[in-house]
Amino acid sequence: MNKKNFIYGAMILTFVNFIVRAMGFAYKIVLSKMIGAKGIGLFQLINPVLMLFLTLTTAGIPIAVTKLVAKEEAKNNYLGSRKILRVSLYITLIISLILSLILFLTAPYISKNILKNKEILSFLYFLIPAIPIVSVSSVTRAYFYGLKKMAVSGSSQIIEQIARILFVLIVLYLSYPISSTYGTFIAILGLSVGELFGLLWLFLSYNILKLRQKKIAITKKIPTIKIVKSLFLISLPITLSSLFHVLLTISNTILIPRRLIMAGYTSEQAIEIFGRVVGMAMPFIFLPFIFTSALVTNIIPNISEQISRNKISEIEESTSLCLKITFLLAIPITFIYAFYSIQLGNFIYNDELVGRYLSALSYSTLFLSLHHTASGILHGLGKQVKASINHLIGMSIQLSITYFLVANPNFKIYGFFIAFLTCSVIMCSLDFIVLKQNINIKLNILNSIIKPILSSFIMIYFIKIGFYYINYFNLYNPYTILLNYVMSVFIYLFLLIISKSLPLNTLLKIINKNKHN
Repeated sequence: MNKKNFIYGAMILTFVNFIVRAMGFAYKIVLSKMIGAKGIGLFQLINPVLMLFLTLTTAGIPIAVTKLVAKEEAKNNYLGSRKILRVSLYITLIISLILSLILFLTAPYISKNILKNKEILSFLYFLIPAIPIVSVSSVTRAYFYGLKKMAVSGSSQIIEQIARILFVLIVLYLSYPISSTYGTFIAILGLSVGELFGLLWLFLSYNILKLRQKKIAITKKIPTIKIVKSLFLISLPITLSSLFHVLLTISNTILIPRRLIMAGYTSEQAIEIFGRVVGMAMPFIFLPFIFTSALVTNIIPNISEQISRNKISEIEESTSLCLKITFLLAIPITFIYAFYSIQLGNFIYNDELVGRYLSALSYSTLFLSLHHTASGILHGLGKQVKASINHLIGMSIQLSITYFLVANPNFKIYGFFIAFLTCSVIMCSLDFIVLKQNINIKLNILNSIIKPILSSFIMIYFIKIGFYYINYFNLYNPYTILLNYVMSVFIYLFLLIISKSLPLNTLLKIINKNKHN
């Protein structure tokens, strides 16, 4: 029963993530065409600055809130759950306001001396409203994850995405034609607008839930100091790891364009390459996160609850299931990127260079997806310190390789691709080592790896046949190309079902069960 509930929760989050990521992906495509590679490059230059300031409030605290709320909900202590939320929001709001002031005071220095680009100073000022809004929104959403009310958190993400996209595209459309600088400014402002709408929905949902729970609330007081202590014990290592990750990302943001210039490119060429890689090609690599994010978000409160009830066998079962699903999803996506990256670059962006960059990045897809899932499991197990160390080791190696190879005219931007792949493999391997040290992973190699690989080869063959007939009958257009990919993915799923690698009966039972609930 718990297994079915876990899969069902993951299915809901996967659906939400798919909608959100699909909208975000389409938005980035349209945005890239409206503001150009330079505009995307400018946006990617300042994005890590926002991530740096948000890390202190959105990295560790939301995960801690989810875990603590899940434990209290297992005891039916609704008032305790609400107190955890209130204390977390007070802490988050205070920290975020302090960070907003720091960004306001240091923005001129950051633009002039760190990013070496004076035109982004105004962009940095307009990042300030996003810090408290995003911080409060993340903690409130984490509260609902702890309650296992995935639909509330998911719908807030959809509302946030829709509001942001509509605001940015409508303003850009009414102002068209526009400069890359102005387009970037509107895209940044859209972050705050979207998050504000999502936050309003969360507050409305909280008040509705509060009214429903008034009659059934059980009073078990939790001392405020205990909540604060628990929050910091859980969140501190995660926050430090994320902070280091963002610092390394900022280092890459600064380092890659500069090292490309040393390799022989002009400043504008370097920013365009950076924009193509980070803003256009890399979103493909994170596409499996649509599914792995759902697994990670769902498994953290589940493992937290199972630990409190000492259900070790269920933890091992949930962990093995998560890893298997990650393999089933990431393997075919890796194959598609490896074999058809050029076609995807032309199809999505009408830019062959993006396709070439995607081809070089494609081999990281599987390892990065597995790292994402395994790292989330470790957080659920309370091994956030070891997960953070693994992440830091991988990112440090990535930065070192990037520094030495990108400036080399023989490697250029491909030096970053080597660094990224190396980092992904190392982090994934270290996570699996730690997992094996703590729990028994029951992974069927035949069903989880070998069958998906064989099915992926057959899928690629069918894609090739599809393109042959598309060209033969002169049917080359976006609809036939998309149909070819979709049909081939269904062939992959069909092969998994007939080979009994995909548990179709279990999924059908879950769907039928929840229809009758």
